[in-house]
Amino acid sequence: MRPDRGMLALYRANAEALGRTFPDLPGGGVVGAATDMGNVSHIVPTIHPMLGLDCAPAVNHQPEFTAACVTTAADLAAATGGGLSAP
Repeated sequence: MRPDRGMLALYRANAEALGRTFPDLPGGGVVGAATDMGNVSHIVPTIHPMLGLDCAPAVNHQPEFTAACVTTAADLAAATGGGLSAP
């Protein structure tokens, strides 16, 4: 995965303007994940944002995470994470 740093900076600025916050992560905020986007990212500008749902200790692929994904908080995370203002 080769994220486009300029696009990533624009995404972050827009998301922060909508009230999203970002943890301080090593490596400039680029987190690895299993995805098929790696090859695409070598051809076109690409980013792979991740959305937090504040549902720890539940993580992806667990029933508790699934339950957290059908909440108003999850809808808000998807909307603002996708660049929309709060519904």
